Amino acid sequence: MTLRFSLLAVPLLASAQDPGAQAVAVLEQRCHQCHDARTRMAGIALTSSAEVTAARDRIVAAIGYQAKVKMPPNGRLGSGEAAALTSWIGAGAPWKAGTGASRAASGHWAFQPVRRPAVPGAGLPVDAFIDAKLRERAMRAAPEASRETLIRRATYDLHGLPPSYDEIQSFVRDPNPSAYRDVLDRLLASPRYGEKWGKHWLDLVRYGDTSGFEQDPYLLYAWRYRDWVIKSFNDDKPYDRFVKEQIAGDELYPEEPEAQQGTGYYTIGTNRDMLYKVEDINRVETLTDFVDTTSSVFLGLTAGCARCHDHKFDPIPQRDYYRLQAIFAPFQKTRVFLHYDMARGYDLQENTRTFRLHETGAQLSALLDPHRKALREARLAQLAPAVGEAFATPDDRKTPEQKALFEANAKKVEPSDDQVFARLSKDELAQLHEIERRLVGIYKNYAPGPFSPGLTDAGREAPRTYLPAKGGGDGEEVGPGFPGALGGGDIPEPPRDSATTRRRKALAEWIASPANPLTTRVMVNRIWQYHFGRGLISTPSDFGTRAGAPSHPELLEWLASELVERKWSVKEMHRTIMLSAAYRRSPRLPPAAPERDPENSLLSHFTRRRLEAEEIRDSVLMAAGSLNGKRGGRPVVPPLALEELYGMSQPVGNAWIVTAGRAEHDRRTIYMISRRNFRMPLMEAFDRPEGVLSCARRDSSTTAPQSLSLLNGPFTLAQAGALASRLETAGHPVAAAWRAALGRDPSAEEAGRARAFLDRQTANLGSRQAALVELSRGLFNLNEFLYVE
Repeated sequence: MTLRFSLLAVPLLASAQDPGAQAVAVLEQRCHQCHDARTRMAGIALTSSAEVTAARDRIVAAIGYQAKVKMPPNGRLGSGEAAALTSWIGAGAPWKAGTGASRAASGHWAFQPVRRPAVPGAGLPVDAFIDAKLRERAMRAAPEASRETLIRRATYDLHGLPPSYDEIQSFVRDPNPSAYRDVLDRLLASPRYGEKWGKHWLDLVRYGDTSGFEQDPYLLYAWRYRDWVIKSFNDDKPYDRFVKEQIAGDELYPEEPEAQQGTGYYTIGTNRDMLYKVEDINRVETLTDFVDTTSSVFLGLTAGCARCHDHKFDPIPQRDYYRLQAIFAPFQKTRVFLHYDMARGYDLQENTRTFRLHETGAQLSALLDPHRKALREARLAQLAPAVGEAFATPDDRKTPEQKALFEANAKKVEPSDDQVFARLSKDELAQLHEIERRLVGIYKNYAPGPFSPGLTDAGREAPRTYLPAKGGGDGEEVGPGFPGALGGGDIPEPPRDSATTRRRKALAEWIASPANPLTTRVMVNRIWQYHFGRGLISTPSDFGTRAGAPSHPELLEWLASELVERKWSVKEMHRTIMLSAAYRRSPRLPPAAPERDPENSLLSHFTRRRLEAEEIRDSVLMAAGSLNGKRGGRPVVPPLALEELYGMSQPVGNAWIVTAGRAEHDRRTIYMISRRNFRMPLMEAFDRPEGVLSCARRDSSTTAPQSLSLLNGPFTLAQAGALASRLETAGHPVAAAWRAALGRDPSAEEAGRARAFLDRQTANLGSRQAALVELSRGLFNLNEFLYVE
């Protein structure tokens, strides 16, 4: 019997001779996940005769699918189940002692405690579980992939970059039985690992360097959280500690600034703080984001569906949603002082600098405003009198016609800075240059301060939280607590001397507890998904009743328990998964696989995947020899062509402030600026998410703009030129091109065709270098370059 059935089965057959016991068994199996004593969806619990009798008419109509509300929502009861329940209710719902004891939590398998199953056979546990499933379907597994394929697959999975030609050759020629394990150890020890797996996490937590909405202002210190995530993965920070630092680093580790950086998780999403006069709405929407994202990322729950009404499918009543929201109600965004003395010194310097800038601004106004005014008046004199009158009228007294005249002529009237400077006398120019010199001095060595965005509570007391009342206003008051389907429980009041409410502390410890049924299941499923392209549960952020059963339920349970056994080490989970025969299989389909398992959910072979947007850009840079390996720091803004900047909601000079250092433009894509209202065209073409909501799984589309970007985009052309420059000095340019782009030597046929192409294009273009650029562009567009086998 599989785990799924052992968790869900209710012994209806055993109780068939007792109609009452059979009806109660139906309630246990199909109803109590939403209507037990803790969850009480729609305020209804069905755990006693009195409760069932009180709701008898609603129950009969709902299970008959005759009412607006139809139950169960995920599929009608069987005819025998419905008949047994209806008959029992009609008889007064007699509830015999000892039958159908109410459960404390939902019967859904994902809400049950994790129990470590026995491994079905010898060998590596991962393979034992997978091979057992293949045997059930009488399917054979594909053989192991070639060493060239295997090292490319592992390197992309752990680094997001291709292996070099020398790395491939070294692995292929290594006779040591531990060669593959040694490769994994090397890849996991590299700082490039955190850059790859940090990006997965940033997708989940809706990371961005700007706030979103119409103005899309900068989040000036969001990158500190990005660097914290990368470092956490590189350090193999235990996952339970990783969770705790993000949810409540300030409450759990008040003396550790690095741990408190994790609370930047709350500050790097869409941000309404600069939308003024709607502060009440801003706070409500921020609380909604906190609940929705936290439940999705850490628990795999779609709790956001219960914001306006009880969840339609999962046992999450609206009351539970607002109990979760109450946990975050006292939040206050803050700055984490990474070094207290340096941070205080920075604030003092900033205070002095601002005072000096106020004085400098006054001096500039006194120097330039008379000339600006004279130029403006001269231009107004050349326009119709009505225009001058419109400009002279205060804004709050302008008529609609005057407002239109003002807007139509504002640019004509306002002089540029150069035009103002041209009117300055010699003495005035000297004053201007002195001011400029002082400004340069004020900003000498100016840099971001030693701060990181974070979160804390406004104090020990928390605002009250209410259920929304019908028709508007506040309804019933609720306190902070956990979902009933997962055991429920209230969060107690903090001690009188506490500086915070300690609500998030309680939440962090509850989520990161080994006893939480969802936390480890959700995380190991994510790790599995990023290695195989599909999770054991195909909906990685939804483990609710609509998710269905896992493809390998016992394997999911074993991995979830193994994460705790391995002291919550994510790197150990990589080793466990990547050492398996299932991970090392060839992508070639074995016999009968297309017919018996068209989606490869049983993993008889490896599924090819296209590179993600960042991997494509980084791989092009690496092949061209341009990749700058510098790590961390402020987001880089690379130059884009004017047509690529089309669609900006703000003036380009403000929204796309190009980083001055040329070498910075060739850094890894994770360090490029992530705007919410604009994505670099190459990133957008290859499905990089917008960063507005949590992204648990990226799309992988195939569209015409992808080919156009890789053939004709300014970035690709520039990097093809860089690769061509390298090839010009190579003794065998064709072999060098294949090694740089594909990590292998060309076949004799490929080499011959490539040389013929170069000769033909050199004649056509009149330049060997131009021909090499064309060859490089072609290699960047090969499926072999863009896909991982």
